[in-house]
Amino acid sequence: MVAQLLLIIGLLVYPGFVFSILYGGILIWIYRKIRARMQGRRGPPWYQTYADIMKLLSKETIIPRSAWRLGFIGAPIISIVSLATAMLLIPIWSSKPLLGFVGDTIVLLYLLTIPTFAVILAGISSNSPYGIVGASREASLLVWYELPFWFSIATIFILTGTLSIEKIVSTQATLGPNIIRAPLAFIAFIIAAQAKLAKRPFDIPHAETEIVAGPYTEYSGVLRGFFEINEALKWLTISSVAATFFLGWPITGNPVFNALLFMVKVALFAIIFAVIDIVNPRFRIEQAHWPLWEVALIIALIDLVRILAGIGV
Repeated sequence: MVAQLLLIIGLLVYPGFVFSILYGGILIWIYRKIRARMQGRRGPPWYQTYADIMKLLSKETIIPRSAWRLGFIGAPIISIVSLATAMLLIPIWSSKPLLGFVGDTIVLLYLLTIPTFAVILAGISSNSPYGIVGASREASLLVWYELPFWFSIATIFILTGTLSIEKIVSTQATLGPNIIRAPLAFIAFIIAAQAKLAKRPFDIPHAETEIVAGPYTEYSGVLRGFFEINEALKWLTISSVAATFFLGWPITGNPVFNALLFMVKVALFAIIFAVIDIVNPRFRIEQAHWPLWEVALIIALIDLVRILAGIGV
């Protein structure tokens, strides 16, 4: 009974849904604060993300008459569920995740792909020209960034010899962080993850000056609030994957210290993504493929072949 109660608390509170939203909101605040400071502004208070979400959740939801209701309503919910589930596969206070199992890395990668399809579904379901254009751009980015993203993670599979997240972290605790042993795969991951987050220079699907808010244009009220929650979860999940697969070291016997260290590493990667977003202009859609396929994919393959050949391992 006690074990079941602890599992429920873990699923709902920590490291489950409540923690994910709260810390994800902090990461968005860090991003907004850094952007403001680099632009000579003060920036928002720490609670601004939560205030925005609560305000949206309290407003009326308007669904366009021409929209496909099932897809329009289901898209943000599907995205939130997939990202929240992905966080349960990430180890926080030890090397073992709450819902870890053999081959859980493959499931994690699939869960990280679902939010992109949810955004595409949202844009198409809205039946808005802005939403449809944004959805088509999101689909184009998916084709370009998913391959280097998977290849960078596949390099870690081969380097550690396992598909288990727990063993990947344990291996780093013994042999050192993978960021040192597979630096090119790490760079490829950062480039692909920036596109996965849809942040500059890859924020093409919701370029405000061109297509308003892209797939989110027709969303309002509760459903728009759900997408804001989704944004917080995405920042947390992608940064957590980077911290787990490339900086899963050290692991001590103190779970509190491990959890605090994990949060610091996640914040560090969130800052990296934020700085890349702030200092770069937006690519045009026809320009987005070259850093993903001609840079990220190639360097990920170089590290993959190098490790397969046993060079520098």
